[in-house]
Amino acid sequence: MPNKIQLPILRSVKNAKFLWIARYASVFARHNWGGLKKVARQAGRAGISSRELYELTLQGYLFLGFPAVIEALGALDGIVLPAKKGSEPSVFLRVKKGRQTCRRIYREKFPALMENLSRKSPALAGWVIEEGYGKVLSRAGASLRLRELFTAALLSATGFSKQLFAHLRALVALGEKPEALELLVKKASRALPARRRGKVGQALKLLHGHKNTVWEAPVFSL
Repeated sequence: MPNKIQLPILRSVKNAKFLWIARYASVFARHNWGGLKKVARQAGRAGISSRELYELTLQGYLFLGFPAVIEALGALDGIVLPAKKGSEPSVFLRVKKGRQTCRRIYREKFPALMENLSRKSPALAGWVIEEGYGKVLSRAGASLRLRELFTAALLSATGFSKQLFAHLRALVALGEKPEALELLVKKASRALPARRRGKVGQALKLLHGHKNTVWEAPVFSL
């Protein structure tokens, strides 16, 4: 599978944004720093502001780890400027915002999610709320919808189909069309090995099969 992903002539700003997000996630997940730099330079053409580019790059640590984000910011030196440092919210506020944001994503599945995470690891359950949803996904500088689109793209690029489906489901609840999300997912996952790409495809199939009953879809089947 070639590393280079061509950006076709696009018919709409929305498609341009979706394809840019998919490309950025794909090169980021593959640690293709030259490609990351090239795609980052095209952010403005896709309707992504400099602040949003910075925020999405920071967000990558939730899925790719700190080392990847450190390398990415090094590659983007001179392209991405950090936001001015402000006061960080307290732990109490991060947990409060994190629970609110996580509920928006998981809706009626939120109690089951927390029970499942707490059973696996109470520490991890706390980190997911405070760090993932409170400190990062609730952070100013990028909308929740944009952050969720990038989350879905990164999960597609790394092949985590169960978590991908949960976030695709949330995006449908936020008003995105399954057909548009299919474009995002397929572009972001195109460099995956065939087997893992197939699992991502199963998440899309489940989404299309439950367009009107997305919250009843059997995620355990992925």
